[in-house]
Amino acid sequence: MAKPRERKKPKAKSKGDGDPKEATVLIPLTYNDGTKVPQDILLSIIEEIYVAFQGWTNEGTVKGAYRMQSGQKRVEDLLKVAIILDQSQVPELESMVSAWCTRLGQETMLLKIADYTIKFVPPQKEAE
Repeated sequence: MAKPRERKKPKAKSKGDGDPKEATVLIPLTYNDGTKVPQDILLSIIEEIYVAFQGWTNEGTVKGAYRMQSGQKRVEDLLKVAIILDQSQVPELESMVSAWCTRLGQETMLLKIADYTIKFVPPQKEAE
């Protein structure tokens, strides 16, 4: 009788050169006039991230300040989202952030790309 084949976990989609990066995007929770961004808009942005990059991490709410083009100081709460992506996908993310910037009426949005080692470590296999 043939031994059953071991079922393997499917590999994550790779769209590039295998050089993973961590991107951090700060998504404003209010418009520049202070009104709250509707929850459905925030959820749709998070879903866009998931569809494009197969995952995200909500790192919580942070507070930030910057000088607007008018010279006015703006202090706001932002959702800090981390995304693991391939180096070749960075332009796609930049384009998405630019579209969100327009959608949310922002002058600019912060996108950080980290350059350090990123690994997804699987659990240890049981000894036979």
